[in-house]
Amino acid sequence: MQAKLQQCRPMPVRKAQTLGLPSPSLRHRVVRNWIANATETSGERYRSSSPLPFPPTGSLDEEEQKSNLQTQTWWSTVPARYKLVLATSLSFVICNMDKVNMSVAIIPMALDFGWSPAVSGIVHSSFFYGYMLCQLPSGYLSATKGGRRILPMGVGLWSGATALLPLAASTGVPGLCASRALVGLGEAVAPAAAIDLVARSMPPGERSRATSFVFGGLHLGSVLGLLAAPALIHAAGWRSVFVVFGGLGLVWVVWFEALMARMAQSDPQLAALLAGSTTAASVTPGSAAVAADTHAGGDPHHAGPLNPDQPIPYRAFLRSQPVQALCFTHFAHNYFHYTMLAWLPSYFTSTLNVDLMHAAQTALLPPVAGIVASAVAGPLADGLIERGVPLPVVRKGIQGLSFVGPLACLYACCSPDISTSPDVMVLLITVALGVSSLSLAGLYCTHQDMSPKYASALLGLTNTVGAMPGILGVATVGWLYDTTHSWEAALFAPSMLCMVAGAVVYTLWASNAPTDFDAADNSPFAWEAKLPKLPQLPQL
Repeated sequence: MQAKLQQCRPMPVRKAQTLGLPSPSLRHRVVRNWIANATETSGERYRSSSPLPFPPTGSLDEEEQKSNLQTQTWWSTVPARYKLVLATSLSFVICNMDKVNMSVAIIPMALDFGWSPAVSGIVHSSFFYGYMLCQLPSGYLSATKGGRRILPMGVGLWSGATALLPLAASTGVPGLCASRALVGLGEAVAPAAAIDLVARSMPPGERSRATSFVFGGLHLGSVLGLLAAPALIHAAGWRSVFVVFGGLGLVWVVWFEALMARMAQSDPQLAALLAGSTTAASVTPGSAAVAADTHAGGDPHHAGPLNPDQPIPYRAFLRSQPVQALCFTHFAHNYFHYTMLAWLPSYFTSTLNVDLMHAAQTALLPPVAGIVASAVAGPLADGLIERGVPLPVVRKGIQGLSFVGPLACLYACCSPDISTSPDVMVLLITVALGVSSLSLAGLYCTHQDMSPKYASALLGLTNTVGAMPGILGVATVGWLYDTTHSWEAALFAPSMLCMVAGAVVYTLWASNAPTDFDAADNSPFAWEAKLPKLPQLPQL
């Protein structure tokens, strides 16, 4: 073989031209082809012993494949359902960024427009008018159309409204309130759509962690929003906050749609189930999407996409005592979170006598604690369930702790000795909001425990009640502070009352047992007959 290779060495150019032979470049190609054929039949020894200064052609593809394997990103190895959870969590990050931006921007806006605390409270609460009105429709649309379709629509709506808010503010308070209500209208779809995505794609053993991770994005959004908003205000004014934050949401929509298009190719069964174009029974057992149905016991009442023509049993929901208890629990939990989220920067500015930048930075601590609690809550709950602890014990124990812990902290804040110590006050409020986030493994998982099939519709119902503190509570805090000039009476005392009542109601009357709402009584209520009938719309 060495002799043959020596014979194949290229001769000088002049000698080749004299003899009328082909050019060296052509002969090189002939030699390459011959070597490629030889190595395919004889093995690797020819490659190592070849004196030619170029590698055999057959080895290039193998080297490229090895290089591609080495440069393969970690993202391509992540299961599709985890990519979905991460993308949903990022939408929640943007969601709370667009919610807390007003908490910071309201301070310079109030100075520019000459608002009192009561007017500021009205501006704050206007977000929740749209948020509350769209809860039931968002739950219905997420259950029938799928959260995969509804979530990007909501993100696009609230992001566009956020970006246009400075223009609306120039028209006056009514225009500003209408703009914030439109932001709330868009953000209302996020919880129900997220619960629908988790219930359809994740098995019960992973739902606590998935739910905690998704809703934990709210705390990260608060942190990023409270960090970025003061810097943007200092650099370019309060209007820049809404333009930049709104633009981020529009970028997310484009990225999410691209991710779903790639997921349709890599895991078409999961994509079909999320889109509602197939049923759980038609999905092969190898798909991650059907894992939720398999672990749920294959009960058609507890998994799978809904038939759009099938009515959602809202009357059965309202007749259910556990659902009624869940509605009240949601109200009690949200009262504390919404009032603190809206008024915390103003509270720190007033009590600590610091500027906007330092007040916003201090307000970062509670969301950071919430991130830690969210990271702990899901694995803790799933770990207890895997160890055989009954599901109701886990849910009620964690939810009770999320009420009792903050209650003790707020009670201590009302003490005269502690209220005069700013550092201790900040620490207690931070712990209170952090421990309250444990409800992600309690309250927010109960809808899926009762009925994965109707989880998004149930959350839409309970979150309608849970949105009321955003209207009543946020505005009430401003009115109470104008009247009493006491943050303890305006901000802390009402939350403490809600926590006591919420802990009692959830412990005694809430349930985590699977419920077949399709078999429950969904007949009209007696009072419905007394309502005036709406006129029939003409057929188009």
